Amino acid sequence: MAKIDEIKEYLTTLRVFFTVTIAIMVAIGGGLINSYRKEIYDIIFWIGVVSEFILMVSILFTIKKIKYKIKEIRDI
Repeated sequence: MAKIDEIKEYLTTLRVFFTVTIAIMVAIGGGLINSYRKEIYDIIFWIGVVSEFILMVSILFTIKKIKYKIKEIRDI
Protein backbone atom coordinates (compact mmCIF):
# COMPACT_ATOMS: atom_id res chain seq x y z
CA MET A 1 0.00 0.00 0.00
CA ALA A 2 1.36 3.39 -0.94
CA LYS A 3 2.07 5.90 1.80
CA ILE A 4 -0.62 8.28 0.52
CA ASP A 5 -3.23 5.51 0.63
CA GLU A 6 -2.26 4.72 4.20
CA ILE A 7 -2.59 8.37 5.20
CA LYS A 8 -5.97 8.65 3.45
CA GLU A 9 -7.24 5.56 5.26
CA TYR A 10 -6.11 6.96 8.60
CA LEU A 11 -7.77 10.28 7.75
CA THR A 12 -11.02 8.49 6.94
CA THR A 13 -10.88 6.69 10.29
CA LEU A 14 -10.34 10.00 12.09
CA ARG A 15 -13.32 11.53 10.30
CA VAL A 16 -15.56 8.61 11.28
CA PHE A 17 -14.37 8.90 14.88
CA PHE A 18 -15.14 12.64 14.74
CA THR A 19 -18.67 11.99 13.45
CA VAL A 20 -19.42 9.32 16.05
CA THR A 21 -18.07 11.54 18.84
CA ILE A 22 -20.30 14.43 17.75
CA ALA A 23 -23.33 12.11 17.71
CA ILE A 24 -22.53 10.87 21.22
CA MET A 25 -22.11 14.46 22.43
CA VAL A 26 -25.51 15.41 21.02
CA ALA A 27 -27.16 12.45 22.75
CA ILE A 28 -25.50 13.15 26.11
CA GLY A 29 -26.22 16.87 25.75
CA GLY A 30 -29.90 16.14 25.22
CA GLY A 31 -29.98 14.06 28.38
CA LEU A 32 -28.18 16.79 30.32
CA ILE A 33 -30.63 19.44 29.15
CA ASN A 34 -33.54 17.20 30.10
CA SER A 35 -32.09 16.61 33.57
CA TYR A 36 -31.33 20.30 34.02
CA ARG A 37 -34.87 21.33 33.09
CA LYS A 38 -36.29 18.82 35.58
CA GLU A 39 -33.73 19.94 38.19
CA ILE A 40 -32.34 16.44 38.62
CA TYR A 41 -28.69 16.79 39.61
CA ASP A 42 -27.81 13.21 40.47
CA ILE A 43 -24.64 11.26 39.76
CA ILE A 44 -25.75 10.49 36.20
CA PHE A 45 -26.01 14.22 35.49
CA TRP A 46 -22.47 14.87 36.71
CA ILE A 47 -21.08 11.87 34.85
CA GLY A 48 -22.69 13.34 31.73
CA VAL A 49 -21.08 16.72 32.37
CA VAL A 50 -17.65 15.13 32.77
CA SER A 51 -18.24 12.98 29.69
CA GLU A 52 -19.11 16.05 27.62
CA PHE A 53 -15.89 17.74 28.69
CA ILE A 54 -13.79 14.67 27.88
CA LEU A 55 -15.46 14.35 24.48
CA MET A 56 -14.83 18.04 23.74
CA VAL A 57 -11.13 17.61 24.46
CA SER A 58 -11.11 14.46 22.34
CA ILE A 59 -12.69 16.35 19.45
CA LEU A 60 -10.06 19.07 19.69
CA PHE A 61 -7.27 16.48 19.45
CA THR A 62 -9.05 14.75 16.56
CA ILE A 63 -9.38 18.02 14.63
CA LYS A 64 -5.71 18.77 15.23
CA LYS A 65 -4.75 15.31 13.94
CA ILE A 66 -7.02 15.67 10.87
CA LYS A 67 -5.40 19.00 10.01
CA TYR A 68 -1.95 17.45 10.40
CA LYS A 69 -2.81 14.54 8.12
CA ILE A 70 -4.28 16.86 5.47
CA LYS A 71 -1.07 18.88 5.55
CA GLU A 72 0.92 15.65 5.28
CA ILE A 73 -1.02 14.66 2.15
CA ARG A 74 -0.44 18.08 0.66
CA ASP A 75 3.31 17.72 1.23
CA ILE A 76 3.51 14.36 -0.58
